Amino acid sequence: MKRIIKFAFLLLFAVTYFSLSQGITTSSISGTVVDVDGKPLVGATVKATHLPSGTVAGVMVKGKGNFTIPGLRPGGPYKVEVTMVGFKPESKEDIYLTVGQEFSLRFVLQPKDIQTREIQVISDRNDIISSNRTGASQTVTEVEIATLPTIARSIHDYSRLSPLVISSTSEGSNVGARNSKYNNIQVDGAALGDAFGLPTSGTPGGQAGAEPISLDAIEEFQVSIAPFDVRQGMFTGGLINAITRSGTNKLRGSVYFYGRNQNFVGKSPIPDANGVRQPYPDFSDYFIGGRVGGPIISNKLFYFVNVETKNRKDPQRVGLAGDQGYPFNFNVPRDTLEKIRQIAITKYGYDPGSYDLYTRKTEDIKLFLRADYNINQNNRLTLRHNFVKANQGNAVTRSQFAFSFSGQEYIFNSMQNQTVLQLNSIFASNMANELRLVYTAIRDKRDPVSKPFPSVAIYDIGPKGEDVYLGVERFSQANVLDQDIIELTDNFTYFFGDHTFTIGTSNQYVAFNNLFLQDYFGNYGFNSIADFEAGKPSQYQLSYSLLPGEPQPRAKFKYFQLGFYAQDEWKVLSNLKLTFGLRADMFAFPENPPQNDSLTKYFPDLRTDELPTPIAFSPRIGFNWDVFKDKTLQVRGGIGSFSGKTPGVWISNQFSNTGTDIGRIDVRNPKITFEPDPFKQITKVDSLTPIRTTEINITDKNLKMPQVLRFNLAVDKELPYGFIGTIEFLYGKTLYDMVYKNLNRQILKASNGQDSTLPDGRPVYSRFDVSPLFTNVLLMTNTTKGYQTSITFQIQKQSGKGILPDLSFNFAYTWSRAKDVNSLTSSRAISNWQYNRAIDPNNPELGTSLFEIPHRILANLSYRFNYGNGFSTSFGIFYEGRSGAPFSLAYSNDANGDRTPDRRATNDLVYIPLDTLDPVMVLKNGNWNELNEFISWFPSLEDQRGKISERNSLRQPWYNQLDLRITQEFPTLRGQSLQIYVDILNVLNLINSDWGHLKYVSSAVYDRAFTYNGIVTQELIDDPNNGFTQSDLGKMIVTFSIPKDSQGKPSKDAMFNTSDLVSRWQIQFGIRYSF
Repeated sequence: MKRIIKFAFLLLFAVTYFSLSQGITTSSISGTVVDVDGKPLVGATVKATHLPSGTVAGVMVKGKGNFTIPGLRPGGPYKVEVTMVGFKPESKEDIYLTVGQEFSLRFVLQPKDIQTREIQVISDRNDIISSNRTGASQTVTEVEIATLPTIARSIHDYSRLSPLVISSTSEGSNVGARNSKYNNIQVDGAALGDAFGLPTSGTPGGQAGAEPISLDAIEEFQVSIAPFDVRQGMFTGGLINAITRSGTNKLRGSVYFYGRNQNFVGKSPIPDANGVRQPYPDFSDYFIGGRVGGPIISNKLFYFVNVETKNRKDPQRVGLAGDQGYPFNFNVPRDTLEKIRQIAITKYGYDPGSYDLYTRKTEDIKLFLRADYNINQNNRLTLRHNFVKANQGNAVTRSQFAFSFSGQEYIFNSMQNQTVLQLNSIFASNMANELRLVYTAIRDKRDPVSKPFPSVAIYDIGPKGEDVYLGVERFSQANVLDQDIIELTDNFTYFFGDHTFTIGTSNQYVAFNNLFLQDYFGNYGFNSIADFEAGKPSQYQLSYSLLPGEPQPRAKFKYFQLGFYAQDEWKVLSNLKLTFGLRADMFAFPENPPQNDSLTKYFPDLRTDELPTPIAFSPRIGFNWDVFKDKTLQVRGGIGSFSGKTPGVWISNQFSNTGTDIGRIDVRNPKITFEPDPFKQITKVDSLTPIRTTEINITDKNLKMPQVLRFNLAVDKELPYGFIGTIEFLYGKTLYDMVYKNLNRQILKASNGQDSTLPDGRPVYSRFDVSPLFTNVLLMTNTTKGYQTSITFQIQKQSGKGILPDLSFNFAYTWSRAKDVNSLTSSRAISNWQYNRAIDPNNPELGTSLFEIPHRILANLSYRFNYGNGFSTSFGIFYEGRSGAPFSLAYSNDANGDRTPDRRATNDLVYIPLDTLDPVMVLKNGNWNELNEFISWFPSLEDQRGKISERNSLRQPWYNQLDLRITQEFPTLRGQSLQIYVDILNVLNLINSDWGHLKYVSSAVYDRAFTYNGIVTQELIDDPNNGFTQSDLGKMIVTFSIPKDSQGKPSKDAMFNTSDLVSRWQIQFGIRYSF
């Protein structure tokens, strides 16, 4: 009741002050107007006109001669005019604005009755050395979007232009070495991230391979890491804001086509056994679209429309035993797979599908609509709608050690609708307001392609322990998600002398309706094909409803995010600006999950019906100092905290796993017979008693949302020929992050009452849980451990500047370090706990973050050659060289007794021995020379001898990527033009087939290199066949298998797979007709 009262009060307060503000969508022009003696001309009129649309905004000059025209649409060109009775009017033209930029001007007006002197209009030289810049950010301009290479046409192809971003189309953007789930992705300041947090891309439709908006609807991007403006919030990673196109007084548009297929893909990066590089199989990827914008009423009402479709087909490139020309083979013959298939058909009446080449299909359609209405000089209204519908085939997983029949496929269907209404207003020359209303609806569903059937895994059917999967994929048997999000946005700004005051409030309503029942049809594991035929499983898992009349219970919940902020931008001196602000964000859950009294019996301090009401305060201070007052040397920075939110799925876990609505069975070696009917699965069997039927997920009632403290200091220096050099330092300290504990696991007590440990010092868990009723009791709570730090050296040149106005250039080197206790890559509580590799899974130590990339070199360049009458040729180049991603070494088999359920990929870090006389472990069925050779491959392992290896202390190989775009433009009729594009991905591989390879660690290293086999006992020593001596008593038994190449020789390269498609050159052709 207290929470409801508090929520009602805060909601009333929020409505009183309007509501939510997140991103910045507009720009501004500010400056001073003085006479020839330097005295302010109070009362002068300043008018800014957006020439393409005729949109006009104007203000009066205030005391001290200052003026600010806020709420301007990014882009241009603008013309700024100043008039004053008794003075000659002055103007400045060809002004272009980027989102969030405050363009600075200084006008010196001359009296009408004196001889004309030299006109003085002093303006900003660029938006890099600009008074509004404080923290780390990167603007991606319209020129860069048009000229730099992209094949995926993805937002993440452009976020990577920031030195602090590591991105890919599938994995999203890791900003500042933070999880992509912690980003805030916006379009025109409206949140367009996936609030539930399932897609790694961070955007709706990501699980269906779709972008959230067409690239042709976007005019520019801004990536912010440490903006000390408190209007920008709800992230602890980065803020990625895209600004969309709009119509103007001229009818303009284009139609376009981009495409590629197997004929424009290079041969395999790795030769086959005969030394032949194989061509890529049938493949296609096509985009078709168009855009048009223009006036409905000149200077008053405008429209913009974009529509685009995508169609892609991807083959799964995995061969079977004896096949040639594949990047790797699943070393099981077709006869074996056919035998499994026939057993499924003849005995169980289910066709599992094909084991031949599988092709995944991806389709989507995007529609973007926008209207802009200039109500009058002081009010501008925008209405826009974005629609995306997409589907993609998934779940047919094929690798060296795991192989799915095609019947495991499901179609992921996704649909997104977002409508935005925005009003920008100016009042009385010293006040401005931005009001925005947003509604977003996201609908996701998994549709299995085969008829209902339990998921089946058959283990160890090949020479290296290969596994086969069939049936309906276990996480897709009942999986539907609806998201509804409402935002109401208002910013009020008051200009007073040297101060710009902003007050606002940020509120968001989010509602989820989630059906997720893993193993709803049952999931069975079999130790052999014979066991599968006999129906004798080694593992049985099931989720089932505990509610009469409701076979598929859903997690339905909602929350409100309430935020308030105030800020003062103080122009202390003409060349020094300080920004002070405070932001407060609160989360309220109006409904709680049901209480499970059985939990309280064993855990008196825990309840399933309690949720936190976290409040985060984020004070920030930023500064900008124009050292010489001439925009040639700028020092900027600040310190402040940034708060975000957890993905909704992490909270949904508690609603779905209270133990009151869904039962969960997870048993090993059950004495049951396989049941092929998915609707007659076994829920109660005497032989399973006592059976643990539920998993409990709990959220700490005092949980805080993610929050980091960031300190930023940078120097920007103007260099000759229009170049700008930057040195930037960024440090982020974790204030609050998430960590998981399994409270049902308890450490085994030794006979002396002390905690039991293995010889290497790690704790050992008991096989008896705290409660026999539950499989797992998972608590999401906070940690304050973790940090990220980086130093960037950067040189930039914007187009339109300097000696080569058609040249755009950006080069940067970034050194970084990042530490955390859990990189939180999963959506499920159990996965975030069990796959976090640690010495103690319930008390994980600080280690290298999965998102740490210690060294990154970035370079992008574009140049346009103009010749003839409208002919031009443009070149755009993107290069990235970076350290490989980190990884850990873990034992196969469970070393510490925490019973992580995966058969091989445990969370137990490997102990690195000192030498052959190591006091902790003994090597069995392994070669000490090979183990020492393996350790020598990694200097970090040499440094860890005699210790448990640190999480993520090894690293994959360095990666180089070079992409190129060539654009040829031909003039046609009446100012229209034809453009032909050639995008070449991985130019290095085109130059040399051994270059441009992306390598990633194989599961052979993760799961099979080191195996834990227990402790040496006296009984084992007494058996001479084991080869143990008395000095081995009490040591850990470890087997080791060194990675070997195709010739059977130890090889570090054999540890890594080569990404097949990414490591080949690819060419995409495009054609566009613009009018």
